[in-house]
Amino acid sequence: MPLSSIIPGRVPNSLAAQRLTQAVLRGQADLDRLQRQISSGQRFTLPSEAPTAAVRTLILQKLDERRTAFQQNIRTNQAFLGAADQSLSTIGDALVQAKGLLQSGLGNQTTDAERQALAQEARSLLRSVIQAANTQYNGRYLFAGSETGQTPFTLLGDGSVRYAGDARSLQTFADFDLLVSSGIDGAAGLRGVTTPVTSDLDPALALGTRLDQLNRGAGVAPGSIEIILDDGINEIRKTVDLANAETLNDVQTRIEAAFAAESITVTVDVDPATNFGLRLTPSAGTVEVRDVAQGRTALDLGIRSGPVAVLNGQDIDPTLSLFTTVASLNGNTGIGATAGTGLRIVNGSRISVVDLDGAATIADVLSRIRAADPDVITEISSDGTGLAVSSRLSGVDFSIGENGGTNATQLGLRTMTGSTRLGDLNHGAGVPVDSGLFLRITRRDSTEIEIDLAGAGTVQDVLDRINAFDPGNLVASLNAVGNGISLTDNSGAGALTVSANEIGVALGLDGTESTGMAGVLVGDDVNPQSAGGVFDLLSRLAAALETNDFRTLNVLAEPLEAEVARINVVRGDVGSRQQLLEKVDNQLGDAHLDLKEQLSRLFDTDLTETITAFLQQQQTLQAAMQLATTAAQLSILQFL
Repeated sequence: MPLSSIIPGRVPNSLAAQRLTQAVLRGQADLDRLQRQISSGQRFTLPSEAPTAAVRTLILQKLDERRTAFQQNIRTNQAFLGAADQSLSTIGDALVQAKGLLQSGLGNQTTDAERQALAQEARSLLRSVIQAANTQYNGRYLFAGSETGQTPFTLLGDGSVRYAGDARSLQTFADFDLLVSSGIDGAAGLRGVTTPVTSDLDPALALGTRLDQLNRGAGVAPGSIEIILDDGINEIRKTVDLANAETLNDVQTRIEAAFAAESITVTVDVDPATNFGLRLTPSAGTVEVRDVAQGRTALDLGIRSGPVAVLNGQDIDPTLSLFTTVASLNGNTGIGATAGTGLRIVNGSRISVVDLDGAATIADVLSRIRAADPDVITEISSDGTGLAVSSRLSGVDFSIGENGGTNATQLGLRTMTGSTRLGDLNHGAGVPVDSGLFLRITRRDSTEIEIDLAGAGTVQDVLDRINAFDPGNLVASLNAVGNGISLTDNSGAGALTVSANEIGVALGLDGTESTGMAGVLVGDDVNPQSAGGVFDLLSRLAAALETNDFRTLNVLAEPLEAEVARINVVRGDVGSRQQLLEKVDNQLGDAHLDLKEQLSRLFDTDLTETITAFLQQQQTLQAAMQLATTAAQLSILQFL
């Protein structure tokens, strides 16, 4: 018979024993947790131990990791910029020395042999500048733009310098939403390429034109427009949603569809009178277009208008794309005949004729120019309005002229046109039209004439003055092939001569043509383009000293001075970037300390508090264990 039946209620309650056991286990677990906190210094090791604090801790840790990465970027960028500044210092010093060589070369007491020695010094300076410009840091070229793995500058056999990089620069994040360039591209920073030749090609509008090409690339604000058709009896209003329209064809389709089932319809097309805007024509009455609410979609499309019989939209100026047709350029007039013509490009000693026959799109034009000369950079201009063509070579002349047609002019690429300013000719030396000298011409009938060019400002002014002397008989025009001014004269059969005074030489016209009245005196190209940077100036300085070219030496004085100042500006830009990075680095450092403090409050163990809790828990556990032990010590005496 069990004892419980003999002495009811004297057997220990099993549920109480279980509770005591669980209390001991919980106390042991709490003690272990506190011990881990003390030993590790962390308030928790599993997110479940403190879910809210764990989430906040993870967020702050991620933020701290990103800021640490920013600081690493900053230190890397500071190192790159520091190395770039040292190279720019070397380049600046070389330019200052070059100014001294120039002054010595112009000196009356300097002999030809001494100028040869000065030329060698200039060549040596050029090599030192190239070495500085080819500086690497951590395996990355500093002045190559985004082509950081490729040597940017190469000295060629003819003394010119080729730039192999691009005009872009690598950028890295120094902070949230703060991009900083860590290098200097050799195209703009060191002027390793010529200034791009470009002009607005004014492509005609087409229904296939993308909306983001309109308004010189600014595009069209997405939204709705309200169109009102009124024939005097019926007034029909429609709100047309153009928010997702991508092309003008989408605009046309949605507007026409909105009125297709109505008694008055509307037709949308490109205005044939201008080729630069849209035209809305109602089937009867008038058409009015408004923007909805505060929108500007109709305005951007050039069709916001009050009631009119036919709405002729404004010029919405599309930009070029690779798919723009050649025929659509210049308001659908194209670029003239291309068979047997094309472009004539002179790039140093290389002369290339670019055949444009059959070129249908801008992409075709670009690819043919690139294929003709790998040292020519050809792309759509940054503002999207035309082509941009430049040379990678410094120290040589670069020009684009006609090849018997008008393609270069119509593509906006001819480097000498009627609008070219006389002051820009001869690398900026200009033409001394106000010096009191005259353009002296001996005509084919042996008569000598003088043409006063005083006050002339452009090449066209010169052409007009010459053509006004004996209209139709003495004719001046731009060269049919290449660049320069051509003269024809039907006054007789003798020689046509332009005197080699300062005016004639500066216009490139000095010389004689003696093949009779059908012959053309073809002038030289006096508006070649050049890079104008340190490589170009040092190369031309060396060449001028070698050949005793005093005219070029005199012209180089001002550009050298300007380049010294420009390099100092570039160094100033580098310095400002370094200061910005230092400021941001300090701010990130302060933010890191603040964040660490927040993390510490969330994640780190408060040793004083935790040790106190540990001792208290230890005492509590000890008491619980003693109670459990006492409860577990059963004997027959406990049931008597």
